[in-house]
Amino acid sequence: MRVLLIEDDALLRMVLSDRLAEEGIDVQGLANAEDALILLGAGQVPDVLVTDIKLGGGLSGFDLAEVARARHPEVGVILISGASMSEVQHTLRRREHFLQKPFEAEALAAAIRAAAARE
Repeated sequence: MRVLLIEDDALLRMVLSDRLAEEGIDVQGLANAEDALILLGAGQVPDVLVTDIKLGGGLSGFDLAEVARARHPEVGVILISGASMSEVQHTLRRREHFLQKPFEAEALAAAIRAAAARE
């Protein structure tokens, strides 16, 4: 299973990548949506896209998820944020999940497996 993790906090990205790798999940971590779009455009399509909603400057996680699904509808999406779902004010779409920070790496791994298993 291949996962693309987009998180602008370098330490959190590294910790999550390491912990997911320990769970047997192949993770590629990037700091921003623009780099992720380059990979997606080059045909490197993950099974699941995990993206922080607020990524600093540039595209948001919402923007990235929308473009990724338009290009590759089969990709599962997990949106992560320090804000609650009610604060985010977003209706989850098909094959889209939400995790509020802080969360355990095991919870993210379970969400990734669930997202990858859905048709």
